[in-house]
Amino acid sequence: MSKALLRFYVVAFLFGLGWLTLIGRLIYLQLKYRDHSPYQAYQNTPYLKKVRGERGSILARDTTVLATSMPLFRLAVDPTEWTQAEVKDSLRALAESLHVHFPLYHPSAESLRKALYERWKARDRHVYLFPYKVLLTYLEKRRVEGFPLLSRMPRRRPLIVEKITHKRSYPYGSLARITLGYLVNDSVAWRGLESAFHDKLQGEEQWVLVKRLPSGLEIPLEDLSEYQPRPGGDLFTTLDPHLQDIVSQALEKAVAQHRADKGVAILMQVQTGEILALANAGERFNDAVSTLWEPGSTFKGVTAAILLEAGLVKPSQRFSVPASLQIADRTLSDGHPATILTLEEAFAYSSNVTFASLCQKFFGAQPQRFYEYLSAMRILEPTGITLYPEPRPTCILPKTPHFNATTLPWLAIGYNIQLTPLQLLTFYNALANDGVWVPPRLVREVRYPDGRREVPAVPAPKRIVSPATATALRRLLRAVVDYGTARNIAPSLYHIAGKTGTAKKVEGRVYVNRYRASFVGFFPAEKPLYSCIVVLDDPKEGQIYGGEVAAPVFREIADALVFRDLRIAPQEVPENPAKRLPALPVLVQRTAIPLYNALSISTPDRPATPWVKTHPTPHYVGFLPHRASLPEAVRGMSLRQALHLLESAGYTVYWHGTGPVVQDFTLRSPQEILLHLGYASAF
Repeated sequence: MSKALLRFYVVAFLFGLGWLTLIGRLIYLQLKYRDHSPYQAYQNTPYLKKVRGERGSILARDTTVLATSMPLFRLAVDPTEWTQAEVKDSLRALAESLHVHFPLYHPSAESLRKALYERWKARDRHVYLFPYKVLLTYLEKRRVEGFPLLSRMPRRRPLIVEKITHKRSYPYGSLARITLGYLVNDSVAWRGLESAFHDKLQGEEQWVLVKRLPSGLEIPLEDLSEYQPRPGGDLFTTLDPHLQDIVSQALEKAVAQHRADKGVAILMQVQTGEILALANAGERFNDAVSTLWEPGSTFKGVTAAILLEAGLVKPSQRFSVPASLQIADRTLSDGHPATILTLEEAFAYSSNVTFASLCQKFFGAQPQRFYEYLSAMRILEPTGITLYPEPRPTCILPKTPHFNATTLPWLAIGYNIQLTPLQLLTFYNALANDGVWVPPRLVREVRYPDGRREVPAVPAPKRIVSPATATALRRLLRAVVDYGTARNIAPSLYHIAGKTGTAKKVEGRVYVNRYRASFVGFFPAEKPLYSCIVVLDDPKEGQIYGGEVAAPVFREIADALVFRDLRIAPQEVPENPAKRLPALPVLVQRTAIPLYNALSISTPDRPATPWVKTHPTPHYVGFLPHRASLPEAVRGMSLRQALHLLESAGYTVYWHGTGPVVQDFTLRSPQEILLHLGYASAF
């Protein structure tokens, strides 16, 4: 036999021996563990699983909860932990308890008892107490833990808290939902604050010990209801739920009324930049913060600020305004004959020709100077709002391929530049704040469970125009509402300052006859407290102009705040007698108040005298003390009131004339009086 053949036989023998050993070992194990489950070793092998702590809440400025996570539990039981005596004595009581407290899931106590008994007899180690998809709250779980057979026993734990999850809840529903964002599958943050602050809101990750059943279900070896990884931080926002509701409703009503594609509205505090309300209607995207639009005539506030800041014009300066302006191959017109206007009047009437011609006259030879002013006024910078994505404003710059002779004049009236509504609002807010730009703030701070507080970083405040320029601009903006393109919203009790805008839309790089209506401003005009912008995209019903479409929404929002904020003192206005509320000159206070309440007429005063003089206004009826003695007290009373009072005092009463009140009287004798009726009081 050759050596090669011998080596082959040796190798084959060893190979066969190995296989026989392996097969023998398998047969031995099969015979030894023939009464055991093939998954038993797998079942009893614990392993670590990642668990995340509760997600932090999002709260309003008054600490009202806007978004929160609720812990939910899925409960099961291991019947093998029960002894035969315990089953005999307490299983019925357990079934009754589940039936009484959860009749929707357990309509029959007897059926439940039989099911649990059969599972106990089968030695089933995992039985759900509720349908698989039913998750219980923490309080419901605590209630179940007190039921018979489920409480902890020495070295035994029948109740299995199989799964814990944190369901994201938004108590106000859709209110400010686009700003708050979404949490997909209670884990993936999508848009809004949920996404922007995801790393600060999400809880700490930790590991727990679990084991897997043959069915694939994971059973924790620790009570997850008591095992709490560190929760995430709470987000304290500047939003006011009441004002958010007012702004949202006003915007949505206007979008529906004008059949607009969508709309945005932002309400901000002037001095702090805190956003009180941020609404988007007809869209699931935050256009107020993230969408760039050409502003149209609302940009004339920026152009006017540059002209005034550079000392090139004065508000009272008069200009000859031609009927049209020809620049290169384009013609710009206001739609009316040539005239003479002051800068204030041109601004109030939103004259395109005036602002385009002034910009061309002073900056046409050096357009870079105009852009330097834009940069100094932060027009070309994002606001730094803690909500992304916020794009950088875009415009056609000098010495670029698209810059031509018409770029600058049309830029002066709000074209060839794109801003978000929030970016434009921060500029107008600076005018209200005496020329100081403040960053918009949506989040005040993040508070962590260990007591730490973190204030999100924002850009520093900056003066962008002088106080004199800001004062002059506020006068121009007030003129727009007093007699200009927004005179239809001029209130009587306070003053609004703002600017209208009606911008053509672009489709396929071509301007079309579809529009974006806007109004931006602040109030009260004398000492501004709030700034606001309203934009409606492509209104199709009624008018298309900012003064007719967006400005009334601004007025509705402002009215709601004026009567809510005691710092805004109503202005004295000339009374129109035809618009006064009804009132006799003198009334019995005790009977007059219920009458006016029934008519929904306010009577804010409560003098100490039983008889009162009335002071009717267009908005309420004021009461003044009436302390005159008889018979002088009857002047201004109705005839019925005067008769009752005088006859009760022993007078014999006569009267003549016509009218609702006693205008005067004549004493015929100490106890005899003649009343003269008329239509006005003599006192």
